[in-house]
Amino acid sequence: MRLHSFWTLVAAVSFSSAVLFAQILDRPARPSAATLSEDAPPKVPASSLAGTVFDASGAAIAQAQVSLLASGDKPVAQTTTDSAGSFHFDNVAPGNYILEFHAEGFRDTRVNTTLAARRRSPLRVTLQIAVRSETVTVATGISVPFVSTESSENQNATLIDRNALDRVPVFDQDYVTTMSRFLDDNATGTNGVTLVVNGIEANGPGVTPSAVQEVKINNNPYSARFSRPGRARLEIVTKSGTPSYHGSLNFLFRDSVFDARNAFAIAKPPERRQYYEGSVTGPIGQSKRTSFLLALDEDLQDQQAIIDPEAVAAAESLGLGPVSQTIPNPTHHFFGSGRIFHDLSNGDQFWIGYSYEHRSVKNQSVGGTILPSAGTDTRFLEHEVNVSHLHQFSPHWLNQLRFLFGHYDNSVSSIGVDPQLTVSGLFTAGGAQADSRRTEYHFDGTDFATYASGKHQLSFGIDIPDISRRGLDDFTNRAGTYTFASSTDFAAGTPTTYVLQAGRGHLVFLERVICAFVEDNIRLAPNFSLYLGVRYYSQNYFHDVPTDFAPRVGFAYAPTANSKTVIRGGAGVFYDRTGPGPIGDLLHFNGVNLLRFIVDQPLVSYPINPGVLSRVPTSLVTLDPRLRIPYTLQYSIGIERQVTAKSTASAVYIGNRGINSFRSVDANAPVLVAGNYVRPNPTVGQIRQIQSEGYLKGNALELTFRGKPSKYFAGQVQYTLSRTDNNTSGITFFPVNSYNPSADWGRSDNDRLHKFDLLASSQPTRFFTLGVGLSLYSGKPVTITTGADNNHDGIINDRPAVVPRNTMHGPGLIGLDLNLSHDFPLSKQKKEAKVISVSLNSFNVLNHPNYITYIGTISSPLFGRPVAAQPPRRMQFDVQFKF
Repeated sequence: MRLHSFWTLVAAVSFSSAVLFAQILDRPARPSAATLSEDAPPKVPASSLAGTVFDASGAAIAQAQVSLLASGDKPVAQTTTDSAGSFHFDNVAPGNYILEFHAEGFRDTRVNTTLAARRRSPLRVTLQIAVRSETVTVATGISVPFVSTESSENQNATLIDRNALDRVPVFDQDYVTTMSRFLDDNATGTNGVTLVVNGIEANGPGVTPSAVQEVKINNNPYSARFSRPGRARLEIVTKSGTPSYHGSLNFLFRDSVFDARNAFAIAKPPERRQYYEGSVTGPIGQSKRTSFLLALDEDLQDQQAIIDPEAVAAAESLGLGPVSQTIPNPTHHFFGSGRIFHDLSNGDQFWIGYSYEHRSVKNQSVGGTILPSAGTDTRFLEHEVNVSHLHQFSPHWLNQLRFLFGHYDNSVSSIGVDPQLTVSGLFTAGGAQADSRRTEYHFDGTDFATYASGKHQLSFGIDIPDISRRGLDDFTNRAGTYTFASSTDFAAGTPTTYVLQAGRGHLVFLERVICAFVEDNIRLAPNFSLYLGVRYYSQNYFHDVPTDFAPRVGFAYAPTANSKTVIRGGAGVFYDRTGPGPIGDLLHFNGVNLLRFIVDQPLVSYPINPGVLSRVPTSLVTLDPRLRIPYTLQYSIGIERQVTAKSTASAVYIGNRGINSFRSVDANAPVLVAGNYVRPNPTVGQIRQIQSEGYLKGNALELTFRGKPSKYFAGQVQYTLSRTDNNTSGITFFPVNSYNPSADWGRSDNDRLHKFDLLASSQPTRFFTLGVGLSLYSGKPVTITTGADNNHDGIINDRPAVVPRNTMHGPGLIGLDLNLSHDFPLSKQKKEAKVISVSLNSFNVLNHPNYITYIGTISSPLFGRPVAAQPPRRMQFDVQFKF
C-alpha cells in the first residue's frame, strides 16, 4: 500500500513535468534573464503597474528598490517593496518601460515591460543571489528584518550574510560551528544537525568559508521541502559567478604564546595554527553569460591534547607509566573546489562544480581520561560533483533541479595494538581497539516545480536525501577491551567485563532514502497567509506497514494590513532516519559475519584464558518486529513586533514531542535465578534489539531580538527557557533494566534550562568595527553510575538503587568572543574598491574554565569533578584581501 501510494505520487509528478515540458516548445522568448511571469487576477488599472519580488526559494524580498525607466534609461518613478515584496506605480502613461530592481545580496536585474491601454496582471520577478562588491564603507551586514505575513519570514530565525560573517568573531573561519549556537540539540535526529547547501542536504558546505554567501537557521521551520524542523537545520547559500572579477584571500594565524593556559595543563604546551583560504569569481574570457568560482583552503594546525593530571597519576601508580600529560594532536586539512556558471539565452541558469577534500588527524580522541596509547590516527578523503539547473517552463511554472555525486573514504587506525584497558571514570589505556574504515559512493538530489498564480504558490517534487553504496569495515576489539569497575579491581586483575570481536568485518550494502513533498503558500488576504504541506518518507531496512506521511501547517496573521504586529503559528511532523551505523550493525552482528563475545565477571580474568571464549555464545543485533520509524511532532505559537524600522522582536512558545523514539534493549538480558544471573536463552549472548518505543517531551519559550536598532548595534539576541525530558538518548542507548525501560525517564542529555546567545557587530567609528559573540548556558545533566556491571548484561551503565537518570547537574558555560577589525582601502573608488581587512580576535576573553566532562562514576576518585575543559582564552590574527 505504501509503495503504491509513493509511486502514484511519482507518476503524478512525472506526468505534470511532461505537460510542462510540452509547453516549452511554443512559449515565446523572454526579454530578460530575470524570472518574469504574469499572473492571473487580481487585475490592476491600466494606468498602474504592479508586481511582487521574490528570491529563488520563493520568499518575498522586502525593501527592494524598484525603478521605472523610460527609453534612454530616463527615470520616471521609484519605490520600494513592502513586507510582502509587493510594489506598484500609479498614473503611468501607456508605453514601453524598463523596471530596474536592486536588493542587498542579489543581482541587479532589469526587466522590459509594456503598459498598454488594456488591463494587465501583476508581474512576478525573481532575483538571484549575487556576490556583493566590497566597498570602503563597511556595512554591518546583518539582514534588515521586517515583520511579514509570509510563511517563511518568521522573526525567530537567524540569518546572517557575507558581510556580517566577516565582522563577527568566527573561530578558525568555522561558520557552521559559530552559527550552530542557535540550533536546538533536542530537535536533531539520529544523524545530528541537518546541513542544507543551496537547497539540498549535504555532508559539508562544498566551498571554502569566503565563498559562503549566507547562513540561515530556523528559516520557515515547517517547510515540507526539508526532513527536519528549522531549529535542527542549518542552511547555507554559496556565492555564484559574477560578470566581473571579485574575490577574497585570507590568512589566519594563532600561537599559544599569546594564549592562556588550559585549566588542566600543568604547563602551557606549544601550539600554532596557520590557515590559508580564498575564493575568486569572475567571467570566463569575454563571455557575459559564463563565469566561474574557485575556492581553496589549507589548514596546518599543531595543537596539543591535554590529559587530566589525576588520570595520569592514577595510571602511573598502577604501573602504566610514564604517561605524558600533553601529546601532539596535529591536523592537516586541504580543500579545493571549482564551479562553472552559465546563463542560457532563454533565462535558464546552470552550474556544475567539483570539490576535493583531504584531512588527517594524529592522536585523535586523546585527552581528559583517554591516555595517549588509546588514541587513533584518522584520515578522510572526499570527491564531490554538484549540478544545478533552474528552468522556467512557462510564465507560471519554474523548475529547479539540483543533485550531487560523491565518494569518501574515512579510516581510523589505533595507535596501539594492545587490548584496551578501561577503569570506569578514571582512565582508558592500552590500545584504542578502534580500527575501522568507511567508504561511500552517494547520490543526493532534489527536483521540484513551483507554480505561482493569484493567491497560491504551489511547489511539489522529489527529494532524495541519500542513495549510497556503503562499505563498512569493522575491525574493532580484535584484541578485546577489559573494563574494570575501580582501580582496586584493576590492581587485582579482576575486570567486570571483557569484549572481543572476531570474524568477517567487511560489509557492503545499499542505503536508500527517498522522499516526495507538496506544499502551498496561500495568501488568503493581505494580512493573512496559510501554509499547507506534506512530505513522504521511505527508507530501506526499516519499513513501516502504514505509509510515512508527514503533514505540515503554518499561518501568519496581522490584525490589520499595515500592522506592525504579526501572530504566527504552525505544526509539523518530522520523521527520523537511522543513518548507516545501525544498518551496518544489523548486517554485521547476525550470528554469522562478525562475532561479538561478551565475557561476564565470573568467567573473566586479566589476561583472559583463551579457553573461556569457547564457552561464551555470540551476541546478535536484531530489529523489534513492532518497530516504526520515529517521528517528532513540533508545534509553536508566537507574536512578532516591528520594534524600529530595522529591528524586530518575537516571543514564541515551542512544543516538541518525540514519538516512537529509537533505543536498544537486551532482549536476552540476564534474570536472577537462585542468586545467579542467567540469560533466558543460554545458546546466545546479548541480543541487542533496536526498538522504537522511546518518548520525548519538551517545552520552550524563545525570546528573540534581531536587526539594527542603531548604528552601534546590528545582530541577534536570543534567550531560551526550556525543559526537555525523555527515556532514551538515541538508537545505541540501553536502559539500565531492559525489562523496565520506563525507569530511565528523566532530563534529556542535552537539556539546558537557560540558554542565552548574542552575535552582533558594531561600527562606533569609521576606523574600526567591533564584533561580539556571547553565550551563557546553564549546565547539561550527568548520570550517576556505579562503574560496574551489576546486572551482568555486559553494559556498563548501572546506577545505584533508586537513583534516576541524569540527576547530577553538569557545568554551565560562559563564553565571550570579540573581533576588532579595520579596513585599509587600496584604491580611491567608492565602488568595488580593493580593501585589506585586518582583524584581531579573542575567544573566551574572560578565560572562564568551561568544563565539558564531569565524572558521574561513584567508584572513581574523580566522582563529581571535571576532567576536561574547553580551550582557554585564545588570540587569533586575520588578514583578508578583498577585491
